[in-house]
Amino acid sequence: MFSKIRKTVFGRNALVVSGLGDYSLTDTMECGQCFRYERVEAIPSLTEYRTVVGTLLIDVGQRVRGELIFFDITDEEFERAVRPYFALDTDLSELKRDIISHTDSEWLKDAAEYASGIAILKQDPWEALVSFIISQNNNIPRIRKIIREICAEYGVNLYLQKENADRCPLGVIDTAPCEEKCKKCGRCYTFPAAEDILARPDGLLPSRPGFRYGYILDAAERVALGRCNLELIAGARSYTYTLERLKEIRGVGDKVASCVALFGFANLEAFPIDVWMKRAIDTYFDGKLDPATLGRYAGVAQQYIFHYIRHITK
Repeated sequence: MFSKIRKTVFGRNALVVSGLGDYSLTDTMECGQCFRYERVEAIPSLTEYRTVVGTLLIDVGQRVRGELIFFDITDEEFERAVRPYFALDTDLSELKRDIISHTDSEWLKDAAEYASGIAILKQDPWEALVSFIISQNNNIPRIRKIIREICAEYGVNLYLQKENADRCPLGVIDTAPCEEKCKKCGRCYTFPAAEDILARPDGLLPSRPGFRYGYILDAAERVALGRCNLELIAGARSYTYTLERLKEIRGVGDKVASCVALFGFANLEAFPIDVWMKRAIDTYFDGKLDPATLGRYAGVAQQYIFHYIRHITK
């Protein structure tokens, strides 16, 4: 169980959460599970990111593993958005122990040790769906760019709603922030609802989504009109059901559906397979790895494998 205390950290009002085991902010944010994070240039002893969760702009930092520092956040915002999104109630050590108990692979055990600080974020299902549709045949920098531009086109600038919004917190704009300049950045905007996209589909085009344009529109139509009920899917808490319903959307296959199941619906047995995972399975598991053998946290094991092989092959 974590503990939290309010204090001043580097001259800023902060809520410091500790007792999070191996929790690594960098590994969690940059392991490929999410795309709306920005590294903030901070002091050498602090790693800091800015991200958008729903209608909340979050600045979060870390000095040591197992501790997260949330700046300028209320208790209500912490309980409503921060606590679930960052999976603060998850016992990361228990997940690792369970996964290791299900494998004889020394390589996977090494991967679990290397990536033990990864927490599976609880992302909004709709945002995860669109994000992983965009991820198809794409690289992370371009995925993030497309998402930023879509948010700038449809969303609300959360930073400009703050008092004393007199300078860009990310250093992207060298003058006082304003709507015109911020739209070229897109980093502090809310994610559009399905209804927003369906009402004005041409707003997607400036982001150049390519063949994914039709897939996003089909997803928006199904969600907005209730043919794909995300709340019903979430309530079912069934990986099989989640896959079945998501794959009814045009352009959503096994890989995208598995990613959305894992990162948007917390189906922790989901096991997305992309080129990195195929490489790992072929190289270190003799081409055969049945996710079912890894237990109920196979999706966490997938993240261990994915994160580890990407780093050892750099």
